[in-house]
Order: sequence, then structure tokens, then C-alpha cells
Amino acid sequence: MQRETKLFAWFAITLGAAGILMGLASLLGRPVQASGTSCKAICGLSLLFTELLGDRAGMWVGGLLWLAAGLAFSGFGWRILKERAA
Repeated sequence: MQRETKLFAWFAITLGAAGILMGLASLLGRPVQASGTSCKAICGLSLLFTELLGDRAGMWVGGLLWLAAGLAFSGFGWRILKERAA
């Protein structure tokens, strides 16, 4: 396996793990972006649902989107590792 491909796969898995942790934190009611940094897509969608359906709906949508993104990145990295190992 090429070293760059393996490094990219582990980076994707690590990025996915961070997304999963952010999703779990959001579902547990902790602020995900407490430092004031900006995220456009996920935070914008959760803000839209917060405005339309209330705080609880926004929290759930944001948490589930972060979980989905984290699982997608982790799955992508894991798939690269498995394909390159075979």
C-alpha cells in the first residue's frame, strides 16, 4: 500500500471520528461551535430548523447531520484501507 494513500485513509477516519464526536455532543445538548467559528452547511441547516420548529428540532438535525458526515468520512477511510490491503 502506498504511504500517501494510507495516510489519507487515516486522516479521513480521524476526521470522521471528530464529526461523530461533534454529533454526539450536539445531541447531548452541548454547544458544538462555542468558540464562534463559522460552519456554513450543517450549522445553517440546524439554524433553519431551529427557527422553523424550535430549539430541540435544530439540535437533533445538527447532531444527526454531524453524525452522518462523521460516519461517511470514517466509512470512506475504512474502505480505502480495506481495498488497498487486499
